[in-house]
Amino acid sequence: MSVGKLFHVTHITEDLAPLDVWYDRVFAPVRGVMDGQYSERERRMGSLLVIGDAVIEAMSPSAEPEAAAMPIGRFQARFGRHWHSVAWFCDDVRSEWDRLVEGGVRTLQPGGRTDAPPEDGDIYTHPKDTYTQLEFFQPAVANGGPQGPGPFADPRFQPGWAERWQASPNPLGIERMTYVSIVVPDLETATKLYCETIGATLLWRGASELTGTESTYVSLGPETVIELAHPTRADSLAGKDLAAYPGGMCHAMTFTVADLERSATHLADVGVGIVARDDTTIVVDPADSFGAPFRFTTWRVPGDPRD
Repeated sequence: MSVGKLFHVTHITEDLAPLDVWYDRVFAPVRGVMDGQYSERERRMGSLLVIGDAVIEAMSPSAEPEAAAMPIGRFQARFGRHWHSVAWFCDDVRSEWDRLVEGGVRTLQPGGRTDAPPEDGDIYTHPKDTYTQLEFFQPAVANGGPQGPGPFADPRFQPGWAERWQASPNPLGIERMTYVSIVVPDLETATKLYCETIGATLLWRGASELTGTESTYVSLGPETVIELAHPTRADSLAGKDLAAYPGGMCHAMTFTVADLERSATHLADVGVGIVARDDTTIVVDPADSFGAPFRFTTWRVPGDPRD
């Protein structure tokens, strides 16, 4: 399988600048990969924020009137501030294309082409076929891959990254991304799709009273864990997301932290409320996090390949 390190999880808002400021205040991410960059092709603004072993792409439609008709503009108009999609680096984008198409997943190149797999670059799944949009990105050889010196040079691939992150401010005490959550209407169907078609490995099944979900945890690539979550309560954050988009959507991002009380104290200091917590996990108020549910935890997924 060619899927590698997580590329990014995308967080959409209506205006990038305030979201960038929020991430700096709450997470103190490492910057320098991409900051406030405009894409003419997509009519959007975006920043790549490195947080431990993960990257968040903060994104908004550009100010041009044409942006409203583009995919990011349409998503933002429908859902407002929210998680949007998940992306991975891969070594062989053609093999990923073939795997997805053979499994009946509609797969596209930038611009919407569906006729042939690319030699490198991006491919995207149709979000209705995978419960959220998945992206697989093979950097062009001419750009030196994710190690640089091209436009997507990623510090996580550089020697000494772990030490650099440990020496950063890291006010939340983040150790790594625990998992990214996708809310789904049918857990068994979603688990079969991710394990048999997309190539994920089943890790564990469980339920959470805290989040109001029953879940399957799977791993994709060497270090990304995905929670496929089905709501057990309509009034839960997951239940509200599924009601807003019954086909499923990217729902939440969870980080492992060293000290839950330290994280809670910092969140209070920066004005981010907590809507639920137990002995191991904090759930923040999405009204205070630009519509994107975050969790911070000391719990580890049973079977996580990184342990």
